[in-house]
Amino acid sequence: MIKNSILLFLIVITSLTILNASLLTKEIVTYTNLFITKLFPSNFLFFTLSSLLINYNIIEKISKLLHHNGSTLFVTIMSLISGYPSGSIYIKKLLNENLITTKKANYLIKFTHFPNPIFILGSVSLLFKNKIFPTKILLSLILSNFIIALIFYRKEKDKEIIYKTSKNSFSKNLTNAITSSFKVIITIYGISLFFFIIGKIITLYLNLEIIPYILISGIFDLTNGIFKTSLITNDILKAIIIIIFFSLGGISVNMQIKSIISDTNIKYKNFFLARLLQLLFATIIFLWIV
Repeated sequence: MIKNSILLFLIVITSLTILNASLLTKEIVTYTNLFITKLFPSNFLFFTLSSLLINYNIIEKISKLLHHNGSTLFVTIMSLISGYPSGSIYIKKLLNENLITTKKANYLIKFTHFPNPIFILGSVSLLFKNKIFPTKILLSLILSNFIIALIFYRKEKDKEIIYKTSKNSFSKNLTNAITSSFKVIITIYGISLFFFIIGKIITLYLNLEIIPYILISGIFDLTNGIFKTSLITNDILKAIIIIIFFSLGGISVNMQIKSIISDTNIKYKNFFLARLLQLLFATIIFLWIV
C-alpha cells in the first residue's frame, strides 16, 4: 500500500512537472546557482579537509592531548563549522574507520546537527532589520545541541583503537578525499533539488496564505523556506520559523541523513527524536535571550 501510494504520488508529480516544465526549469537553474554559490564551497572544502585530517590521524593526536578518545570533540568541531549534514558524514567515516563504536555513533548523531554559521551570519542576516537576531538564532541552535549532548551522555569505556596512518601518498589521499566529497555533495544536491521541485509544485497549485506557504516551502527544502521568510515583517516570528527549519532540517536534510547512514547501524530515529528536542530547547533559549 505504501509503495502504491508513493507510485501514485510520483505519477502526479511527473505529470505536473511536464505541465510546468518551462517554469520549473528556470527554478532549477536558480536553485542550482544558489547551491553552487552558497553551499558547495564550504561543503566541498570541509568534507575534503576532514577526510585528510582523519587519514593523517587527527583523532590520535587529539586523544593523546586529552588522554581520552578525541572523536567526540573532532566531530563536534567539524560539524559546527561546516554545517549539516556533515555531522552524519564524519560520524559514518569514523565508524567505518573503526575509530568509534556503534554506541558512540548513535550518541553523536543526536547532537551534531549544526547549521553552517557562515550561512546564518551572512545570508540569513540579510533577512532581518535587527542584525543581532541571526547571532541569537545561531547561539540558540548551538546551545540546544549541547543540552541534548548532556542529557544523553553516558560514560563509555574508550574503545581500544589501533591507529593506522595512510600508506598512500598525499596526492592519492587528496584525490580520494576529493572524489568522496563530490559523491556526497552530488547526493546532497540531488535530494535537495528533488524536494525543492516537489515543494514548488505543491505551492504552485495551492492558494496559500503567507505563513502556510513559507512552512510548506521550508518543510520540503529548508533553504528555500528560510529565504521565503523575507515575506514576514515581524522579526521575532521570522526568527522562530527559521529556528523550526534549522532544528528539524526539512524533508530534504532528513532524507540526506537517512541516505548517508543507511548502510550502518546508526539509527535514524535517534537523529529525528533529537531534532524535536532541539526545536523545543532552541525556541525556549531564543525567546529567553531575545
